[in-house]
Amino acid sequence: MRRQLLVVVGAVGALALGAAPAALARAGDRSVTDTYPVATALCVKAHANTLPPRLGPQVTAVIAACDKLYNGFPPLVTAVDGAESAYLQTVADQKTLVAAACAKPVTNRPACIAARTNAHGTIRAAHLTEVAAISTFHAGVETNRTTFWTTIQTLRGSSTSTTTSSS
Repeated sequence: MRRQLLVVVGAVGALALGAAPAALARAGDRSVTDTYPVATALCVKAHANTLPPRLGPQVTAVIAACDKLYNGFPPLVTAVDGAESAYLQTVADQKTLVAAACAKPVTNRPACIAARTNAHGTIRAAHLTEVAAISTFHAGVETNRTTFWTTIQTLRGSSTSTTTSSS
């Protein structure tokens, strides 16, 4: 029984280590191709002029939708990278200020406490800004994805349906 438990624990540990890099992916680390794999495959087909029959007549519109998808991604990555850089710089600056105010032996205890309190508040605010940028990134990715597929769905319908007008 003990041996089985060790095997199970070992297997779970190996599985966790194998899945860890994917779980630790940072917002903005993936490319457009990794973020939108199915859409990218459709865009490659559009550029190669090998679209499915229902989209065949709409090549230019599909390419325009692909361009819109591709062009919407870099600003999202730039914003999240900027927020992360600002956060890391804030943490480094605050650590330096606390280290200066709280150098051993501490001669001015109230100043040290004030520096730590100020650092905590400043770092917390920078972290909240970073979290907001990450949320905006994910929302933007989903908005771009939804817009792209709504456009493609509309194009599929427009190539097969006939328009009738009734008065």
